[in-house]
Amino acid sequence: MFLRPPASAGTFYEIDPNMLRKQLDFYFRNAATKSRKPDALVRLVPHSPYTHSGQIASHSYVNLNKSNFIILGSNHSSYGANFALMKNSLWKTPIGEALVDDNFANKLLKESNLVEFDAIPHEDEFSIEVQLPFLLHKFGDVNILPIVINNQIPDETLLESCRIVGNSIAKLMKREGNWKLIGSSDLSRNIEVEKTERIDKLLLKAIAKLDVKGFFNAINKMNVDVCGYGAIATTIFVAKGLGAKKAQVLKYGTSADLGERAVTGYASAIFY
Repeated sequence: MFLRPPASAGTFYEIDPNMLRKQLDFYFRNAATKSRKPDALVRLVPHSPYTHSGQIASHSYVNLNKSNFIILGSNHSSYGANFALMKNSLWKTPIGEALVDDNFANKLLKESNLVEFDAIPHEDEFSIEVQLPFLLHKFGDVNILPIVINNQIPDETLLESCRIVGNSIAKLMKREGNWKLIGSSDLSRNIEVEKTERIDKLLLKAIAKLDVKGFFNAINKMNVDVCGYGAIATTIFVAKGLGAKKAQVLKYGTSADLGERAVTGYASAIFY
């Protein structure tokens, strides 16, 4: 079994276990719990450093019921398979470990030939890792299935691939039970705050309607940089495959709160 170390501890979140738990406790205390639908099977969360998006991410986690978790992340390195799954591994964090469920992993590999076993893109990738402390602090231990998605071009080819993979995941989730899915992506980035908020409003409107094509069209029309549009598209297709009709944005914000001029947008959302 491969032991994956916490590559982002000390940079994206606290490396000291006590400090990390205090950080997470603070976020959970300040996250609203009303209308959070703890049984919602699909959620969207940001993945920037906790100082930037940790509070926003906590809104998706604070009222979440325990389950096994498929986590769709963004492949920021662009190396490896387009839909890279990691198995036979234990993901370590400063406050515990998350075990990859090889049984579910092997079933998904058989279900969809677009999903490939490829550990290399996961080695230094942060988009999945930063979700684990939230889950481990809340539940103590979790089983996961990590998949990073390589954003090529937001075109019909990627859209169709995301649909196929999303439908395969939804089919297995229905069959196996006791699985939830977390999609990990930030929104628009590296632009001034007024433009960020305007663009993100349009992106979130498409996400709320589960309109994947409209979401891709908005990205292309506005020429906006969204690091995880493949993860978002696949997340929406999973939600639709599970019978969801809409998404609810739980919390939105930007890194302008930290005084940045070129900012990034963040949102937590649930699909039901």
